[in-house]
Amino acid sequence: VNVGLSVLGIIVMASTNSLMWTFFSRGLSFSMSSAIASVTVTFSNIISSALLGFVLYGECQEVLWWGGVFLILCGLTLIHRKLPPTWKTLPHKQQ
Repeated sequence: VNVGLSVLGIIVMASTNSLMWTFFSRGLSFSMSSAIASVTVTFSNIISSALLGFVLYGECQEVLWWGGVFLILCGLTLIHRKLPPTWKTLPHKQQ
């Protein structure tokens, strides 16, 4: 029974990792910057780990952990925020 559960765990881990890398590579192709895709994947991994840990093992995260998640979310928001273009017209040289 232990060997079967270990093999099943390895298969599930390999499947979820391949899904994560698939979504990450697709995110890179749609993103303007690799930083946006990296932060988004990191944040989604943190949230999914917290939810699965709670559902499967009954883990409750500490306030400091959620504070760190909040700071990551703030950074993610700053990265995704769309700033207006600040294009300045260059003066033409007169000859």
